[in-house]
Amino acid sequence: MDIRNVGSPITASQRRSYREEPDSDFYAAYQAAFQAQAAQGGETGSNTGNSNAAQALENILGTTHTELSAMRGVSRESQAVYAAILNKAYSSGGMDNARQFLSTLSAFEMDAIRQNHCLADTIDRASLSEEGAANLLLPEGYSVDLNRDGIDEVGAARTVHFPPRDAPAEFREAWFQATAGMDEGSMMTYGLIMHDSIYGLQIDGQSLGSRYAVDDMDSYRQIVSNYLASLEAFKGFLADGQYERDKAFFTRLQTLLGTPG
Repeated sequence: MDIRNVGSPITASQRRSYREEPDSDFYAAYQAAFQAQAAQGGETGSNTGNSNAAQALENILGTTHTELSAMRGVSRESQAVYAAILNKAYSSGGMDNARQFLSTLSAFEMDAIRQNHCLADTIDRASLSEEGAANLLLPEGYSVDLNRDGIDEVGAARTVHFPPRDAPAEFREAWFQATAGMDEGSMMTYGLIMHDSIYGLQIDGQSLGSRYAVDDMDSYRQIVSNYLASLEAFKGFLADGQYERDKAFFTRLQTLLGTPG
């Protein structure tokens, strides 16, 4: 159940900053993984000394989800409850109307969902959008953006990931090469710069400024060219070291993106 929409291996930090849209095989593959663990008697409970339990959860929920759960302190018991909820949703057609499916769950199950998506507040099912509901029923590493605004609603939360799921494969490969070995904070900063340039600045749920075609390589080439030009124009106003860091990164990305065909 790991991310497949990239051509070459990516780092853990890169995985955590990227979300893939489930393809037509995702739900069947998830159910098969869940049933395989059940058939093997795979223990997915809270015994912290059981490495088999950890592997069973990873086989079902994927590396990104279990990795983030470990970082956030989400128990294996809670992950196991969440895994069972997803299996129930996928096997009953729950994703066809995620809000309706969530309304059938107990408070205990809803709290497991909250924990697994690291949400601070109790989930208010009545106020959820369909996108917000659907993303609660997808493990970390996957999401849907139903209105294609570049923002993933997860419950009431609004999250941003980069590169976009609709970006050309050629751009994703260039981005992952450019950010390989980069610390997570810097990668997120550069990702946010690129995201805001593609989608426009989001204020009160509205996109302001020009939006570029997300699926066009020339959009990314133009954004990088614009940023490099702005670095030169505002060089004297930047914090110490920023000009050198940003120029090195965006020049490398520009080289990887190549010239228009």
